[in-house]
Amino acid sequence: MANIEEIRKKIDQLITQKGFNYRDASLKIGRKDSYLQQYVKYGYPRRLKEIDRMRLAKLLGVDDSEIMDDEIIASKTTGAVNSNLDVISDIIRASQTPENDMVSIDIVSNTFSDSKKQFLENTVGQHILSKSFLGDVEDIKNIKIVKITNDIMSPSVNTGDLVWFDCSYTYPEADGLYLMHMGRNLYINRIQTSPVNGETEISSDNPQYKSYQTDNKNSIEVLGKVLFIFHRL
Repeated sequence: MANIEEIRKKIDQLITQKGFNYRDASLKIGRKDSYLQQYVKYGYPRRLKEIDRMRLAKLLGVDDSEIMDDEIIASKTTGAVNSNLDVISDIIRASQTPENDMVSIDIVSNTFSDSKKQFLENTVGQHILSKSFLGDVEDIKNIKIVKITNDIMSPSVNTGDLVWFDCSYTYPEADGLYLMHMGRNLYINRIQTSPVNGETEISSDNPQYKSYQTDNKNSIEVLGKVLFIFHRL
């Protein structure tokens, strides 16, 4: 049994033991590079979201119950940990949300069209949810959803995962995961720029795929920056 502070210390130790730093671990779970440092060192957010905790546990090679604090464990059903409780809770909250707080997010085809404009307009469905679910996302109309159908970023992004991305990005303005295309095929890559020589590396978390570099990140065409990744269970 452990309180929130003890869990933060444990996560800090596990990250170090696995040879990661905060930046690498944050990016590998699909968050901005300062996310875990803010959580561990400054207590923000107070508690990791269910999906982030599960991804982090997988990355660190532990059961996600090992990085749960007492309050979370107490809220779980007795016996096996139910990873769907938070999702169910979100659905219940959404059903009780005023109608004017609901937004619709386009789900786009997982095949690239002739242009980015046509790709974004080729919708195959919509996902309706509460604005509060999106947190600090500034412009909701730029958020789109697409299903990934390859293993280029496995294990961070797997076949069948739903990726939520911000389509306002046309090039990689900051380090992170980005949606890209080659021909009609869509894929996710990790893009990072060196603060030393300005060289930008485009890489995959799957070792079967080679990384490559460029000295002009503005020339890298992207379809958007990845905000959330929803893994298929």
